[in-house]
Amino acid sequence: MLNSKMIPVVNFVGFSGSGKTTLITKVIKKFKEKGLRVAAIKHDAHKFEIDHEGKDTWNFSQAGADVVLINSQKKLAMIEKLVESLSFQEVLSKINGVDIIIVEGYKQEFSPKILLVRREKDLDLLSKLDNVIAVATSLSLKDIEIPIFNINDVEGITEIIQLKILGESIHGTR
Repeated sequence: MLNSKMIPVVNFVGFSGSGKTTLITKVIKKFKEKGLRVAAIKHDAHKFEIDHEGKDTWNFSQAGADVVLINSQKKLAMIEKLVESLSFQEVLSKINGVDIIIVEGYKQEFSPKILLVRREKDLDLLSKLDNVIAVATSLSLKDIEIPIFNINDVEGITEIIQLKILGESIHGTR
């Protein structure tokens, strides 16, 4: 089971600077053009800060609130102080109402992955990962048994995600 609601998940993995964010952004836009609702998760190994000093939400947090939400007519954001790190499944369980979850990182999880390769030595990752469905690269690679896409072939990458993860072609047929 990929997540508690069975929302399809695909992880984009690779070393820092490999182009994951750029490619994910293009794939999200392509899926939005197709009318899909898309969630995106970024795994951050560092301590990120989303709230800023002086803002009401920051003041609530500083006063001791463990969960702070800000809501408008068009957006909802939640900041939750964690006692311990959440598992991948716990992170996924926070998302509902979407057709696909696109993840940057979490390379050790079993969910389907697109591996981004910028240097030939980055291919070493392939033997360390489970469930890689494709490689996206600007290199001319050979002798790999999984589909290889040019890193700029957003249409092809989107198509393989639709076929292997959503179970349909880009034209909507199952």
